[in-house]
Amino acid sequence: MGMYERFRLDGKVALVTGGGKGIGRGIALAFADCGADVAVLARRQADLDEVAGEIRKRGRRALTISGDVLADAVIPAALDKVVAEFGAIDIMVNNAGGNLDRKQHPLPIITHQKWDEQISLNLRHKFFGSQQAAARMKNGGRIINIVSVAALHPSPGYGAYSTANLGVVAMTRTLAVELGARGITVNCIAPGVIFTEMLSESMHLDREAAEKTFNSSIPLGRLGNPDDTAAAAVFFASPAAEWTTGQCISVAGGP
Repeated sequence: MGMYERFRLDGKVALVTGGGKGIGRGIALAFADCGADVAVLARRQADLDEVAGEIRKRGRRALTISGDVLADAVIPAALDKVVAEFGAIDIMVNNAGGNLDRKQHPLPIITHQKWDEQISLNLRHKFFGSQQAAARMKNGGRIINIVSVAALHPSPGYGAYSTANLGVVAMTRTLAVELGARGITVNCIAPGVIFTEMLSESMHLDREAAEKTFNSSIPLGRLGNPDDTAAAAVFFASPAAEWTTGQCISVAGGP
C-alpha cells in the first residue's frame, strides 16, 4: 500500500454523532471524500438530510439517524441500525457535545442539574458510545473522541465543560490499552477556536467579531475551520494511524 492509499477509507463504515452541523458535518464529509460510507446522528432531521445529500454527491452511501445522545437508548440503537444497513461499523466518532443553554456556569455557583447535564453531554455518552461501538467492531476499528482545548487549560465560566472534556482524554487513554489487543485504536482531538454555530451563539459573535477577538491570540493567526479538525480525524481513522492510539492531538493553531 502506497502512502496515498494509507490515508484512504475505502470500504469503511463510520458513524459520526453531532454530524448535522459544524465539526461533525466537516468530519462526515471528509470521511466520504476519502471513500467511507457515513451515518450521521443528530437531533435535527433537516440538518441530517442536507449532510446526507452531500455524502451521496461524493458517491458514498449515507444514513441519517435522528436522536438525542442524552437518551441512553439512542446510541446503541443507532449502531445497530448502521450495522443492519451497512453490514459493519469500523469508525466511531463521538463528536456531539457542548453547552445546551449557551451560558456560563462558574464552578462556585453551578447547580447539580447543570453539572450533571454537562458531564452527560460531554463525557458520559462518549464513554458509552465508545463502549457500544467497540462491542460491534469485528475486525479492529477506530474510535475518535472530539473534545476541546478547554480540557487542557483553565476555563472560567465553563468549568464543568472542561472537566468533562478532560475526563474524555483520560477515558481515551485507558480504552486504548483495554481495546488494543482487538486492533481497535482510540484517540481524541481537541479543537481550538473553530467558528461554528455553537461558538457564535455562546460568545454572541459573528465571524468578523470572532476573528477580531481571537486571531491575535492564535499563533497561526486565524480561527479554525471544521476542515482543520476533519483532517486530523481522517488521519486517526485511516490505515496511516494503525500504530497510533491513546493520543490526544490539539488542533488549535498553536500550543
